[in-house]
Amino acid sequence: MLKFPQLKYRASTLDQSVGSIHGFLNPYKNEWDWSDIIYKSYPDLEPLIKAIKKVSDRKQIEEDYFKKFVTDNRINLKDIAGIFQASWDKNGKEIFEILAEIVEIDWAEIPSEIVASVSLNPINPRFIKSSTFDIFYGSSSERAKSTTIHEIFHFIYFKKWREIFPKTKEREFDAPCLVWHLSEMIPGIVLNDDRLQEVFKHKFHSYDVYEGAVIDGKLLLSSLQNFYDERKDFDDFLKNSWDFAQRNQKIIQTL
Repeated sequence: MLKFPQLKYRASTLDQSVGSIHGFLNPYKNEWDWSDIIYKSYPDLEPLIKAIKKVSDRKQIEEDYFKKFVTDNRINLKDIAGIFQASWDKNGKEIFEILAEIVEIDWAEIPSEIVASVSLNPINPRFIKSSTFDIFYGSSSERAKSTTIHEIFHFIYFKKWREIFPKTKEREFDAPCLVWHLSEMIPGIVLNDDRLQEVFKHKFHSYDVYEGAVIDGKLLLSSLQNFYDERKDFDDFLKNSWDFAQRNQKIIQTL
């Protein structure tokens, strides 16, 4: 009998949420700057820290801001986690099964429990080593489920990736490496597979920078879609997509 992980939504602590957000507001050199996404969710925060140069001063302001935000808005992450869990439990096992069928690999060796931390962070980072990810508390149930599918797809996707490309270093799974770029392009192709759409009707997208990108006169994602539509199997799709990404590395890594 095939076994699938259990997915558990749990409330993030305030310190965990703020720590996660702080990293995205204060990126290291050559890292993607995600601050615009955070400021869109928290517009009052931007004028408080935008002109502050010292990172430690910014962090204190961030901590004070989010502590007040949670109190003023009476946010209960535990209750929200329960709502997300009830929605997932309706067909979550079936979704795990379909993702394994699509990627053509099982969930063995992936931890038996995947934790989704309901967080104040609107960016939803995922952590391959621990099989955990954050999910934004302000999401609707449908949005939470689509984000969850996107994130758990990464876990089984990278298991398949390691099988095909065993020499890949762990750090390459994260931004700004080319392996990471490809992993964020592919969900907008694969998660629209009819098999998944039958149990969860939702139009999945890749990041906007990929959606509009053109390479050799053709939309980047159209090229990947062709590889998927014409694949012999998932290995074939992944190899063709990786070859394409390597050939166009300079363009992709400037997006």
